Amino acid sequence: MDKSYIYLEPKKDSEVKLTIKRSHFIGRARLARSVEDAKEIIKEISKKHLDATHNCWAYRVGADMPQEHCSDAGEPSGTAGKPILGEIERAGLTNVVVVVTRYFGGIKLGVRGLIEAYGQTARMAIEAAGAIQRFKGKKLFMELPYDKEGLVRFKFKSIGAEEVDWQPSYGENVRLCGKIPLSQVKEAEKLLMGLVGQGFILAWKWIDD
Repeated sequence: MDKSYIYLEPKKDSEVKLTIKRSHFIGRARLARSVEDAKEIIKEISKKHLDATHNCWAYRVGADMPQEHCSDAGEPSGTAGKPILGEIERAGLTNVVVVVTRYFGGIKLGVRGLIEAYGQTARMAIEAAGAIQRFKGKKLFMELPYDKEGLVRFKFKSIGAEEVDWQPSYGENVRLCGKIPLSQVKEAEKLLMGLVGQGFILAWKWIDD
């Protein structure tokens, strides 16, 4: 598949801890597929650590035109949020929010020390979360007879729509909803017209996200 249709997001949530000159840092990386999700996660973690000195954060959301934002949350300008966002960008991730909580230990780290501490904690959290490859796609809905489900799934698998992408529901007919890679949309439409003509698919439509 063309790499321009691929993006990376966190494989799992993570939590790491780091102590530097008696200051305790807690880094968390979470999956967030919208700005609203990212803000809720930041709010949740900040509320959990109301007694912390700082809850600094950054997020990057979206596959096509990512939206990103960061906050120093009271630390000197540019010493926390930007280093965290920098680590997200360096990892090539999107749909991620990283929050680094700091409990001040009584020893000032200085501007350079803060940048390194927040960057290192964010990097550890991102590495602990891992990354999973996703593809940009278009959602497709199909309705088909029960005895054609296996064949239709096989046909679409041959153009890049893997089995795991389908969400089936069963009633009078089988209903399949799945994501077709953008690179294969034209091929999918050709396939759909052929399958409809053969009576293998009763109805289909693209669904907006």
